[in-house]
Amino acid sequence: MMANHYRSEIDGLRAVSVIGVVLFHLGLGFPGGFVGVDVFFVISGYLITGILLRQLGEDRFSLMDFWARRVRRIVPAAIVMVVGTLLIGGLLQTPDRYASLARSAMAHVLMASNCYFTRDQGYFAEKSDYEPLLHTWSLSVEEQFYLIFPLIVCFVWKQAPQRLAVVFTSVALISFSWSWLEVASDPKWAFFLLPARGWELLAGALLATLPQKRTRSFCDEAWAVFGLALVLAPMFLFDRQTAFPGPAALPPVLGAALLIWTGGGTKIGKLLGWRALVKIGLISYSLYLWHWPFVVFAREMVLELTVTWKISLLAASLLVSYLSWRWVEMPFRSGLLLATRRRALIFGLTSAGALFTIAFSIKSSGGFPSRLPAELRLIISDITWNGAEYTSAKSESVPIGFQDDGPVDFILWGDSHGASAAPAVNAAALDLKLKGNAYLNNGTPPVTGLWFADMNEASATEMVALNERVIAEIIDSKPKAVFLVGRWVARCEGYNEAEMIGEPESVRFTTMLIDSMIPEPTFKEASSALARQIKAMGARLAVHGIELVIFQQVPESNESRTASRFYSMKRFSSKSKVPQFTTTKDEFLKRQERTMNLLESQTTENIRVIDATSQFFFRDRDQLKVYAERSYYRDEDHLTRAGAMHYLEPAFKKFMGWIPREE
Repeated sequence: MMANHYRSEIDGLRAVSVIGVVLFHLGLGFPGGFVGVDVFFVISGYLITGILLRQLGEDRFSLMDFWARRVRRIVPAAIVMVVGTLLIGGLLQTPDRYASLARSAMAHVLMASNCYFTRDQGYFAEKSDYEPLLHTWSLSVEEQFYLIFPLIVCFVWKQAPQRLAVVFTSVALISFSWSWLEVASDPKWAFFLLPARGWELLAGALLATLPQKRTRSFCDEAWAVFGLALVLAPMFLFDRQTAFPGPAALPPVLGAALLIWTGGGTKIGKLLGWRALVKIGLISYSLYLWHWPFVVFAREMVLELTVTWKISLLAASLLVSYLSWRWVEMPFRSGLLLATRRRALIFGLTSAGALFTIAFSIKSSGGFPSRLPAELRLIISDITWNGAEYTSAKSESVPIGFQDDGPVDFILWGDSHGASAAPAVNAAALDLKLKGNAYLNNGTPPVTGLWFADMNEASATEMVALNERVIAEIIDSKPKAVFLVGRWVARCEGYNEAEMIGEPESVRFTTMLIDSMIPEPTFKEASSALARQIKAMGARLAVHGIELVIFQQVPESNESRTASRFYSMKRFSSKSKVPQFTTTKDEFLKRQERTMNLLESQTTENIRVIDATSQFFFRDRDQLKVYAERSYYRDEDHLTRAGAMHYLEPAFKKFMGWIPREE
């Protein structure tokens, strides 16, 4: 049903979509505005398929011409946006975040942003709110589609053109089914990847294979109203907690298809063809490109976006988007600057290569830390430091404390919490002249016989074997004490509420420990497994005269970006203050007391439990202090080096003082 004439109502539909996305990102209502991207996918599938079928029908289709047109349409504005984002990032971002931005720019150049962002976060996770190029995931989905789809269409057209609709429907059903399955098992894959999004583009493609409507009826008016309702309702009814896409994406996809099908002759079609909406639709691509980096960089600078800031960002986005459309999009799309196919393809390759080279140099330099003054680099170290000098990805031994030819006095064994405590342990051991070895491996709790609830059998076996090797080495070294430092609360209770923002509830269980295959353990099941294995491990060490010392977890803050926000406050904003005092003693106990009591109950002649809570809360009415001249917390649960020295060095000096030193 592809029309040869311009359809203004489609640009109006683009406007509705981009308005939803932009207002969602700005936090100005529209909690489900992210469905606007799904509408874009339907429109793209419809328009691209219509072009393909018309040219194939006229026997003038060229794959190279098709890709050249895609280059003219997509690449220039995207390149300008990414270059601008890299320039702004160089002025505002910390080296680690600038290097991360460069990595995402490289992924964008390779048309793999969607794959890049599946690594360790979901679209709705708080961490994603600070990725300036996060929104390029949808461009990668479309670009991957444009690479594959014309080849499929050409093949089917040559073999059996009358079966195109059947092929589109079959592949769309497979894609939708995969999306439905993945949204429950791995939401990130379902959200970002083409196999789970392809059905949305194919819905538009299928629409383009239908005969063009010649007559109008009252039913068209009803279908158009219903279609608009299906597009708008999710923008208000969905939110970050909605399992998406999967079946939840059906309303906006079907709604967009109905609006395209009913056309511009209905009252809704004429409303979508309203001049103001059409103008926004014309700049919708540039508006989509530019609004998100502005939002991210504003968050970096002012910490909390007020309504005034949000409206200012909206105005700036509209202005820059118009300029991008007028002076970048239109000259290239019209062919004024890339008149031939060869020029367009060469431009696409050379500009991508140049951008990749620039981004690679930024990444390789670690984000050019030398561009910042020394006093800021010290604060930045609190953001980036993670105890790497004490850790080993294979849980291998690293010397810590006083080192000589004598026997090992103690072992520090832990996960990333052990690594964050290591500077304090090292300082205390040096002062007491105690020789130690550290076995620290991020994400690997220091207890034998346990694994994470979401692990398959092979991964569980590997984790158990790794910890068995560690304890065997510990026994061979014959220390007087083994200090266990871990994030015990998360292992029994799951992730805290700050970490669960934007994540499905199933994620909470992935950090809990088990010793039997239980996919979603309760506190009782996880804590019982931890208690069993601690007792078993303590008994093994007791045979060799080694004492097991369990260090209670440090209090969790309620701020996931403490060090980064502290840096932003120091560099940009004297008016926007980061709360210096966060978690109350009552909040701390509500979150951690059950696990603390469990660990305390493991005390035996050979198992000791030590607690530094009094270092964090001197009195019951105190709140957790997360910074002074330096940030004490890196995120909601890890101490910075400054925090470890401030809170834990006195505690470890006291706790380690009983270890006799053999001369």
